[in-house]
Amino acid sequence: MTEEKKKNICSRCGLCRETCEFFKLVRHESISPRGKAILKDNDKLAELFYTHCTVCTACRVICPLGYDLEIESIRQKMVALGLETEANKEMIANVRKYGNPFGKVKAGEMPDKLYCC
Repeated sequence: MTEEKKKNICSRCGLCRETCEFFKLVRHESISPRGKAILKDNDKLAELFYTHCTVCTACRVICPLGYDLEIESIRQKMVALGLETEANKEMIANVRKYGNPFGKVKAGEMPDKLYCC
């Protein structure tokens, strides 16, 4: 097995869980990086790859094996399959039209909606 392939196998040790801000708040395994790794390794695409990950990469940094969830490529795959969230569609439309994810915002004003990732 190549070194690159080894990096893409999660040992399920759980060290990543306490680096994940979403997991620390919700304490639900599927939201943890380890839970996402299990879904990814079983080719299960779920909305939580959008809604419960800030792509901060803390899990990648702490992992002793260097496992990479590859959230960005999972999101690209989901978009290609039409599995993106409504919020994601709106952010993309706003970026294309206004150059930012928030839409039309007047100088000095806060956007009506704030998005993450």
